[in-house]
Amino acid sequence: MWSFYTWTLFLFTGLITAVFFYVKSQFSFWSRRGVHCRKPHWFFGSLGDFQAGKLALPELLLDLYKESKGQRFAGIWEFYSPELVVLSPDLIQDILVRDFATWSSRGVTVNLDVDPLAANLVNLDGKKWKVVRSKLTPTFTSGKLKLMQNLLLECSREFMDHLNRVTTTDQMVEVRELSAKYSTDVIGSCIFGIQMNSLRDENSIFREIGKKIFPSSRIKTICKTVQLHFPWLFRLLKLSTRTREVTEFFISLTKANFKYREEKNERRNDFMDLLRDLKNTEEPIDEDDIEFNDELLAAQAFIFFGAGFETSSSTLSFCLHELAANKNLQDRLRDEVRRTKAKMDGDITWDGLRDMKYLDMVFQETLRKYPPLPILVRTSVKPYRIPDTDVVLPEGTGCVVPIYALHHDPEYYPDPQKFDPERFAEKRKSQRSPFTYLPFGGGPRICIGLRFAEQQVKLSIFQLIDNFEISLCEKSKHPLQLNHKAGFLQPIGGIWLRLSRSIVSNSNVRSDK
Repeated sequence: MWSFYTWTLFLFTGLITAVFFYVKSQFSFWSRRGVHCRKPHWFFGSLGDFQAGKLALPELLLDLYKESKGQRFAGIWEFYSPELVVLSPDLIQDILVRDFATWSSRGVTVNLDVDPLAANLVNLDGKKWKVVRSKLTPTFTSGKLKLMQNLLLECSREFMDHLNRVTTTDQMVEVRELSAKYSTDVIGSCIFGIQMNSLRDENSIFREIGKKIFPSSRIKTICKTVQLHFPWLFRLLKLSTRTREVTEFFISLTKANFKYREEKNERRNDFMDLLRDLKNTEEPIDEDDIEFNDELLAAQAFIFFGAGFETSSSTLSFCLHELAANKNLQDRLRDEVRRTKAKMDGDITWDGLRDMKYLDMVFQETLRKYPPLPILVRTSVKPYRIPDTDVVLPEGTGCVVPIYALHHDPEYYPDPQKFDPERFAEKRKSQRSPFTYLPFGGGPRICIGLRFAEQQVKLSIFQLIDNFEISLCEKSKHPLQLNHKAGFLQPIGGIWLRLSRSIVSNSNVRSDK
């Protein structure tokens, strides 16, 4: 009779053998289908250089993109999971638009019992995503954005006042953190109807919570890795990528906001009123009977706060860095600002701001070089045959659109490291496929708040260029060095610039009547 140790050795050997053949099968996934791929690391798959801190994830995908040039797609592994990397603009359009029904999921695993904020628009799939998206879309209509203009103006004036105060003692400022504080105040005013005072108060709870939304702690990084690559373990251990403090903060904030407005009979026609209307509706939402309770509504408030301030603040700070490094472009933009002000008798309406062609070109080139979404991920909800091939992918296959790599492809953007707003002159834009430029994603899941972000950032750039001369300083790093441990574009050491007050005539920025 076999002893306990013999049985243990037998079972252990069997387990190791099963794991070996499973890994071998997974790592032959792409070769069996005749798809170009890079030899994977035995544990990390294709992400070894990222996990080792040698390359930022967007840079790693850029290397693969260059290596696979001429292919329509390539294969990678995230640990042991095979994923499709889409390289051709036409195939990207297939994935994001034409075949959206197959690739509608983002494939994010969540544990709503421990992390109710995970039920946000970014993570939702299927009919729940469709219903919530349709209900939130009215927040960003042209009419609603115009109503927000006065709130944006108040925040931008406070931003200029703050910069005038801080530059009296030291003209060198770290603009990334300043932009994050300003964006926090904008989101607070326009979305929550709250004065968050992040610029005035160094200990603002809202800014502190904002920092904790994208934690850099080792534990949360591990949790995020497990969530993305080992979803079964993430569910089993009931993990969360957020701290309990952040979750409780946004649920309490949402409930308190609703209660205050009910008691005061206050209505601002903003995002929180839209959420309150969803909560108070007595009609069934859809056949899935989605209940818009406090937790689900707080999840939407959370994602608008987190994604809103991060996207806008990073775009603004990257733009200022490039304008500081390219004084000729800054001067040209300032000329347009002054011409526009003169044309409007010293005032600038929102329509006037939207008519500023060079400002728009600068804004778009910033998003080209520093896309806030450096990659897009999708997961197939049913088997998929790649068009014009015999390659069939099973349900649950992951897909990556390497936006950063597309934006840095010299075929579409010659000399891609150069900051050149002329790329977005109308004639040159018309010569490129629209699916070579995807700073906010594409298709039905394109960023819902992109027009709001554009409105905020353009107004900020206008005010800053009008009031300050911006230049590099002793602490500046040019070109910027990216944090190799971050999944998005994060400069090491922040973005330091010198702001010198410009002599301008007194003028106001006003909204359209």
